[in-house]
Amino acid sequence: MKLAKTLHISHAERLRDELESLLDSDANIRLDVSDVETVDTASLQILCALKTSLLASKGEIEWLGTSPALLAAAQRLGVQEFLDLRQND
Repeated sequence: MKLAKTLHISHAERLRDELESLLDSDANIRLDVSDVETVDTASLQILCALKTSLLASKGEIEWLGTSPALLAAAQRLGVQEFLDLRQND
């Protein structure tokens, strides 16, 4: 799934619904973050909830592309390691 350029609270419900539908279909979820330029706390909380759900089912998030904005936001909130985000993904 390709994530939008802007991950903002105004789109959080739609993001959550889209990610939940992926949970039903596969144990591992591939997220393309290459277009992400803006990320808020609500969106990061949704990504953390996705990770928590996947951990329970032994699944993973596979990050495709890179997003300095997503990495920086995750670092600021202290969830970079939990989400397993790396600079060179």
